[in-house]
Amino acid sequence: MPTSSPMVALLADLVASRTADRTRLHDAVIEAAATVNDRVSSVDQLRPTVGDELQGVYATLGDALAASFTLRFSLAPEWDVRFGIGGGQVRTVDPELRIQDGSAWWLAREAIDWVHAFADVKGHGSARTAIRDERAEATPQADALVRLIDAHFARLRDGAVNTLGGMWAGLDNAAIAQREGISESANSQRVINNDLRPLLDAMSTLITLP
Repeated sequence: MPTSSPMVALLADLVASRTADRTRLHDAVIEAAATVNDRVSSVDQLRPTVGDELQGVYATLGDALAASFTLRFSLAPEWDVRFGIGGGQVRTVDPELRIQDGSAWWLAREAIDWVHAFADVKGHGSARTAIRDERAEATPQADALVRLIDAHFARLRDGAVNTLGGMWAGLDNAAIAQREGISESANSQRVINNDLRPLLDAMSTLITLP
């Protein structure tokens, strides 16, 4: 990684993780991070850090969002995740210890702090993602758009979340139905009744952002 360059930092933390079975949660997080790193290109791979946080660095906002969506599906529906995404400078302070700082990290922290602060605010309870991006190629509308996705996601039952996760992974209707133990017709009804296709379209568009 260059000493300092414009990138996108991703912070993730787990919702209500202190009440979870810590061993099971740890194993799930390690597996989920591996899935993200296998599927999403990164500058610095997603990894657990202190407490219940994970962090990674990406070349584009789209890649950071792809990582956040993939992590969310990998842990859902049992565990929920908050995300703070910051676009700016990333500086490597200690390569051996993988210690970094820079405006991208400060902005990512500001973003996730916003999500925490608004968790109990009426009308914002579904918010799980915030973006603070000071790069020249930033898309200011992305911050609002990701929370529309959060709001839609929050209204899905567990089965619909699993079906959407299968769609996100590129599985067809038959494969998702088999995985879910339901008929293909029943899975199709989940897709239709929960408007999963436009939701998937929106997510797929956001991950193309620079």
